[in-house]
Amino acid sequence: MHRWFFANEREECVVREEAEEQGPAVNTEDEAEKELRKIVYTDWPFCVTTESPLQGNEYMAITGNCDSLGNWNPKEVYLMLAVDCKCQCDCKCIKFEAKVRIPRNKDIEYRYCIVGYDPLVDDVIIRFWEVMITPRIIRTCHNMLKDCDAFGKIDRDALEPSVDRGWVTTETIVQFKIFNAPFYWLKQAPRLLYIYIQPMFERAPEQCLNQSSEPVRLTLPETLRHSTAPSQQNLRLAFTEVANLNLTEKLQFQPKNGVRCGPQDLQLYHFSLSHPLETLYRIDLYTYAYKAASDEPSYHYGYGFVQPEELHDSEGELRININCASTHRPLIEMSLQYLIVRPTESIKCDLSLTYERFWREKHLPMDIGHRGSGSTYRLGDDVHRENTLFAFKRAAASDADMVELDVMLTKDAQVVIYHDYTLTFALCSAWCVEKLLESYDVMVLPHEHFNRSRLMAMGGRKRGDTIIVPLDSFYYEELRLVQPLRYVSSASGCSANCEKHLLDQMPFPLLSDIFNDDLLSLPPRVGVNVEVKWPQMDTKGRWQDSSSKPTFDRNYYVDTVLDVVFRCAGKRRIIFSSFDADICIMLRFKQNYYPVMLLLQSPDRPIQFADQRVNKLENAAYLACIMELFGLNFHTTTLFKQPLILGHIKELHMQGIAWGSETADVDIRDKLKRYGVIGVTYDRIDQSNQVGDELEGYIYCIDSLATRNHVKNLIETEKMIKCAR
Repeated sequence: MHRWFFANEREECVVREEAEEQGPAVNTEDEAEKELRKIVYTDWPFCVTTESPLQGNEYMAITGNCDSLGNWNPKEVYLMLAVDCKCQCDCKCIKFEAKVRIPRNKDIEYRYCIVGYDPLVDDVIIRFWEVMITPRIIRTCHNMLKDCDAFGKIDRDALEPSVDRGWVTTETIVQFKIFNAPFYWLKQAPRLLYIYIQPMFERAPEQCLNQSSEPVRLTLPETLRHSTAPSQQNLRLAFTEVANLNLTEKLQFQPKNGVRCGPQDLQLYHFSLSHPLETLYRIDLYTYAYKAASDEPSYHYGYGFVQPEELHDSEGELRININCASTHRPLIEMSLQYLIVRPTESIKCDLSLTYERFWREKHLPMDIGHRGSGSTYRLGDDVHRENTLFAFKRAAASDADMVELDVMLTKDAQVVIYHDYTLTFALCSAWCVEKLLESYDVMVLPHEHFNRSRLMAMGGRKRGDTIIVPLDSFYYEELRLVQPLRYVSSASGCSANCEKHLLDQMPFPLLSDIFNDDLLSLPPRVGVNVEVKWPQMDTKGRWQDSSSKPTFDRNYYVDTVLDVVFRCAGKRRIIFSSFDADICIMLRFKQNYYPVMLLLQSPDRPIQFADQRVNKLENAAYLACIMELFGLNFHTTTLFKQPLILGHIKELHMQGIAWGSETADVDIRDKLKRYGVIGVTYDRIDQSNQVGDELEGYIYCIDSLATRNHVKNLIETEKMIKCAR
């Protein structure tokens, strides 16, 4: 008797082990065609519930590893339909269903996501998506009878859903910062204001549903596919959320009368827009009467506008005129800072996998080599130079789990590894270079390419006996002309390949060199912490570390670094970090694969950064949580003063790494690991006794016709002594 009831039974599916190959496989076109004809498709029922209601233009969708589910492409997800929840329990969940035709000859991996969808232009924005390392799976032996899924939870009893925000694909993120009530009162007495910002479209949408337009790429349910295409302008995608860095842990939609913007408030407005060039922003201000009762509503106080052409760079500050809501006369002026995050066209991310906030709890804390094997130091007659291929190799040979390095852009947009924002040139003659060797790592450049006049023309500033020139004033080929006066000893193996050994010690390697096996050959187990350098203003109104205002557009700067990493890094573990909050925000929302950490200075430094988001620990923690960063990179002083902060950030689903000069002590490192950090960054990871004298940094000299032979002899003598020639 045949068993017809098996299709409705729940059954446990055991993954069969692959049979051992009995011989070489024969892969001919005829057999491939036969296999293709054998594929059986099934209309598979998908069902998912979510506890939070969806907003306008938001849909629940499915993505997966087959054609009908878009092959993880964020633009080709399958939209689901909302249905009435008929649960026996009195729950308030919202239910979505769909039937998708999927192949049954292979395991189907899939995830749920919440998207914003504009049918007028076939545009989709990934709002939220499931980020479990192992996606949901439909095995070939599974039947259709299964429980309804819960969005973000493999196990319905899980306490917290594994859901993250999306990243920019074709849309743009605009952030407005309204910190500390930046209002300039004209004739009115100051009062507490509440601000509501509404994105509006400047012109009617173009007719894009004509015959010449591209066909809809999204796979839609039948009821949506055959429905009449809407023509309302309000279908344009624009989501507005706000968070107070002093109070909240996530972005929320605005209340109808705005959010409080008092002298102590740090309000961050976050817009996800599909058409930023056509979007203007209406700013409405509300307040309460001086003697208002507790139940009296607020009233409309004033309004203003931000035109799209005013947001012409990646960042800036605007001065906005606010008019009275009743008389329409000028009332106050308002200062508004903005940041624009545009998609990176050179990289493509999908929904298959992310490590943005993943950390295996059983993983031991990492030992991270600071700038390779440490800041530049002298050991006897040898100089161990930071941020060089030689330093990274020594760290890897000493069982470092990860190496930390600093990157920035040259004038021709090459991503070089270097720590300082500037190059310091000594004004003394090259005859005096030997006097500088005691305190500095001395570099020499040829006079045919540089002189004092040219250094000043490149943006140099004279400081005492030196000229300070920004790094981004130099082309990469010019930096390759640098010749160091000292090398490390041949005891490190230079006798085997002396030229390569000397080349490894040269400053200014490219970031791509780190991932070049022919040049570096770092073991795949060694990760890379890429610190993206970007100068900031300090509390005294000066640029950090004698630097100057950056010359690059911030979006272009970050895109260039990301392009190198995504092209060259392969499967190597990467962490991005920066002291600049906006750089971290861009790194987070321009890609969905690598984790991002916010670096923090020592709280004991007399001069802090002017940015309130990073100069106060609580604000930094809330910002990292709101932007869904991987965590914070603390200075050891912070952890010793406030060790409970690690527990706090773990409650916010973040991790911590420690850095600072105190980490040179092995007992301190062990103590920090017991506190709960997932990694410690420290110098001289290749030494157990931490011997050597740290130098003050680099100093550069320019030779001349009179000193050329003298400098050349010094370099050649150094090579002969160190390379045993």
